[in-house]
Amino acid sequence: MEKDLLTVVQLVHAAYPSITIITDLEEWLAGNFNPPCAFIQTQAVTERGNTLTSYKILADAGIVLHHPKVKGIYQPISSEPFRSLLRREKYSFQGTAEALYIDIDNETLEIDSEKKDRTEITFRFEYRVSIPKPEVTKINTFEVEMEG
Repeated sequence: MEKDLLTVVQLVHAAYPSITIITDLEEWLAGNFNPPCAFIQTQAVTERGNTLTSYKILADAGIVLHHPKVKGIYQPISSEPFRSLLRREKYSFQGTAEALYIDIDNETLEIDSEKKDRTEITFRFEYRVSIPKPEVTKINTFEVEMEG
């Protein structure tokens, strides 16, 4: 799993700790899941140099919260835990282990709960990645000639 996707998965898990998370598009399209669950996908939009040692990536995230059905009626999953987490963290999130620190553009955050079986959340975020240093052969021995 890519680091940006892993970080968004951790963000959703922080807001909804008991929900199953799906990241495989084919599994999701085939409907091989049981609600309540969340499907998460990320897509890089642009990449540009930030400093001499890092670059900045702008990406989009899409989260679909699938509501469980009880006695034939969908039970909506509230978007408030997600919103509260973002407000508390000032629209940024630090993933654990090898995940990233992401900054979420709160102006792009859209939550659509018009469909009865799901809530769709989309937003744009950015993160920085270090440029790998090239392997350089070090010189450990110096030979000095003296004229004289």
